[in-house]
Amino acid sequence: MSDVFRYFFEPRSVAVIGASKTPGKAGHEILVNMLANGYQGKIFPINPGGEEILGYPSYRSVKEIPEPIDLAVFIVPAEKTLEPLKECAEKKVPAVVIASGGYAEVDQQGANLQEEILKVARSAGMRIIGPNTSGLTSTPANLTTTFFPLGKVRRGPISYIAQTGNFATHTMQWINTAENFGVARVAGLGNKIDIEDSEVLEYLGEDPETKAVLMYVEGFREPRRFLEVAKKVTRKKPVIILKGGRTKAGAERAFSHTASLAGNDSLLDGAFRQAGIARVRRYADLINVAKGIAFQSLPPGRRVSSLAPSGALGVVVADACESAGLKIARHSESSLKKLREISASWVTISNPVDMSAITPILGPVEGYRKVMEILLEDEGADVIVPILLASPRTPAEAYRFLPELSAKYPPKPIYVSFTGDRPAYAQARTYLEERSIPVFSPLEDIFEVLPILCRCREFISPSSLPG
Repeated sequence: MSDVFRYFFEPRSVAVIGASKTPGKAGHEILVNMLANGYQGKIFPINPGGEEILGYPSYRSVKEIPEPIDLAVFIVPAEKTLEPLKECAEKKVPAVVIASGGYAEVDQQGANLQEEILKVARSAGMRIIGPNTSGLTSTPANLTTTFFPLGKVRRGPISYIAQTGNFATHTMQWINTAENFGVARVAGLGNKIDIEDSEVLEYLGEDPETKAVLMYVEGFREPRRFLEVAKKVTRKKPVIILKGGRTKAGAERAFSHTASLAGNDSLLDGAFRQAGIARVRRYADLINVAKGIAFQSLPPGRRVSSLAPSGALGVVVADACESAGLKIARHSESSLKKLREISASWVTISNPVDMSAITPILGPVEGYRKVMEILLEDEGADVIVPILLASPRTPAEAYRFLPELSAKYPPKPIYVSFTGDRPAYAQARTYLEERSIPVFSPLEDIFEVLPILCRCREFISPSSLPG
């Protein structure tokens, strides 16, 4: 495929058309974000005033810049886009992000302007992401083109393609401040007048920085092409999609958002399955599933072993597990014998393991550690789901046995939830996720995520799996 994406995701120089000296303005915040992320390439602010901005000399036009430009980011009103775009074409700028809205998602005049922009780009061999988007983030290049005040974006193995600028802005802010995993690439495609989903997915399928691709899509411009690409990528790494506009109300809103025409939802469902795409139906799953993939290996199967601080929570886990299409693992006789040896005599050993019969004997930390190791050693289990009791009397460091056991038994992923004291939970969650143990609350979220992860594993070619 074309190497144009290196200009988007690994540019050596960026021109910001519409750069501003005024804090709070979009053209100022883009530069602030680039500095906060430590972008090492050359930055060229473009502003009619020609003044210095944040220590960078400003130019009145890209034609004044004496060096080549890999990427131009437009943050000017729609009606002021065409002239500087023509200048970029003359300068042979290969890649452009148009952040502003006011195009086909608004009215026919905007649609006509899109057509003019596309003509200019195609005549010059220039590629465009957008318009109507916040653009992209590429943490391996220490780059973001968003105008939202993000600051430093945490690096990680997850990449997003989104038909909205929201992922590069508000959702990235949530991931940065509320989550503990990081991203590799984020592409907000907006109205997709030029570059569309299949091209970016193909690039990310080959990108060594990307472990999984998660997508928010409202409509496909080239659905057949997309499914062909997805079928190849899902043999190597997970592809997960939230399809917006699957209801009548959602479809009407999608058109006014990005001028997208929603397809037949049941047909899409079948096509996604054939292409190996795992579909989610909640926006939160684009974060929860990413966390599971970022921190642990994909589950080798659907057999779940669990342990909970009470019998009732064990029942809740069993119900959630079966409702999700997973299986409650059958413990081996050897495992049952070991569990009986450390349990109160009055309890019947089952799955999930009722820890209220064990922790009074061994203590909360040692009891969980011993049961976890017994379950991890059991060949009948593929996934371990411990429900832990958070307490102010148990410091976060007491849970170090979980990352230690995860390193000792790497093929079997561990997904944790807590009940109990909220401040203690928050400390334990941070401690564990900084050591690659994902924590979910409420516990039912684990059973929303697990079937998706199992499906991804089932699609992947054995030759692409680690080990």
